[in-house]
Amino acid sequence: MLAYALQDRPWRDRTVLFVVFIIAVGYGGSIELLQSTLDARTADFGDLLVNAIGAAVAAVSWRVLARRVRFYRVRRAGDFERPV
Repeated sequence: MLAYALQDRPWRDRTVLFVVFIIAVGYGGSIELLQSTLDARTADFGDLLVNAIGAAVAAVSWRVLARRVRFYRVRRAGDFERPV
């Protein structure tokens, strides 16, 4: 969702993907840190690594998807017109 929200920015694709990747990994890392404060949970570097791999796969997938799909800006679903 963050990559979609940043789609209209005048940034290069790589910059958007880097920002999305860093925010996703930072979010996953903060969750791991919060888990370390709970008695029933533990923080694990492996979980953080899997989160980072997932963020990288999502960023690359978004880049491929964004180049192959046409985005439309509509205010209501009824305003949407399908291309011919």
